[in-house]
Amino acid sequence: MRYLETANLSGTTPTFRIDRKTFGEIEEVAQWSTLKKSDRDVFWGTRTGGSIDCRVLIHEGIAYFGACDHKFYAVDSETGEEIWRFKTNGPLAGDKAALENGIVYFGGFDGIMYAVSTKDGKEMWRFETGSKLFCQIAHKGVLYFGSKNGIFYALDAMTGRELWRFYAKASIMTPAVYNNNIFFGSWDHNLYALNLQGGLLWKFTASDEINWGIAIDRDGIYFGSRDHHLYALSHDGELLWKFRTGGAVISTPSVHEGVIYFGSYDQNFYAVSKVGRLLWKFQTGNILYACPVVYGRNVYFGACDKNFYALRLDGRLLWKVKISEYEAMGAGAWNGKIYFGSWDCKLRCVSAETGKLLWDFKTSLGYPSDVDLDSELGITSFELIIPDMPEIMMEEEKYAFKAAKEAGEYQTEISYQLDMRYKSRRKYGE
Repeated sequence: MRYLETANLSGTTPTFRIDRKTFGEIEEVAQWSTLKKSDRDVFWGTRTGGSIDCRVLIHEGIAYFGACDHKFYAVDSETGEEIWRFKTNGPLAGDKAALENGIVYFGGFDGIMYAVSTKDGKEMWRFETGSKLFCQIAHKGVLYFGSKNGIFYALDAMTGRELWRFYAKASIMTPAVYNNNIFFGSWDHNLYALNLQGGLLWKFTASDEINWGIAIDRDGIYFGSRDHHLYALSHDGELLWKFRTGGAVISTPSVHEGVIYFGSYDQNFYAVSKVGRLLWKFQTGNILYACPVVYGRNVYFGACDKNFYALRLDGRLLWKVKISEYEAMGAGAWNGKIYFGSWDCKLRCVSAETGKLLWDFKTSLGYPSDVDLDSELGITSFELIIPDMPEIMMEEEKYAFKAAKEAGEYQTEISYQLDMRYKSRRKYGE
């Protein structure tokens, strides 16, 4: 992920502009170093660029996905050729689109829920909410989705007419429908269960935010929280067990044949039994929040260490694919192939068994998105870690470096206290 910012500092402290052209190959850029320590998420701060920060939906040989370039794409899943694109008014980020009866549904950071024909990419209707959107599901003619400002909506999927709404107290994450009930988590720490008419059945309160989606089967409801736990609830909202990790759990878990798969900010990918017992874990090189997918006898997921992984279901590494930017997103699977987007502005199609690249598709903007930490998250300081002390630097910057000897090796750190005014290098354009 590229970090392009101006740090406007008071007093005698100079103004710095930080990017990779200035500092060379940076292993840990500012916001990710901060996030690993604080368990914070940059999601709502995602801004315009070519990055793909959405899960991909594969349906009948077509890959559907949004990107931070304000466009939603339909791409042939065999060839990688673009079929159509649809222009919105803001970045598209978050969970995969919903699709039902020849219409694909997706919301964006422009606060609009779009309904678009899968045939030709023509708009069927739009519904304006006034708040950022990122997740949606369609079920039996009704579209369900939540917003950043804590409102959960039910719309007629064919017309876009509002049927009802429900108010939570903070951002709402990806919903799920099971046995004619609706379940979703919120940043207000609650998991909600509603009936199909929007009435509250029950809610369960975790110790911190519930940041992504949930998995449900006949045995329970499974979800993660920033309190470092994976939770299992009964269908009536009673706690069955919780499993503690070393970091925030914000990836949507996958459940397959009695095993729950998920990632954590502690850099580990976990397999846990239906009774909450650890079966195995696999260590990556950075935080995990992309949603895993089980396909065949393997599980696939992206990490923030610039790798996309394929593991056997017993935890053995099958292969990994290196990408050029920081993050690989959640995947889709179809016909022996795995599809995933990444922060480097590409959708990739690889062999499910070997990881061999079959094709890639570039979005309309060639530079990665920036992230606004200050306005969305209120983060007013960060720490930037680089692998080696630059041989040449401005005199005014030297004082900001601090060399520390740890375990026989030197680590170089830059610490800034910022008022965090972020300025993007480029303005959005066609």
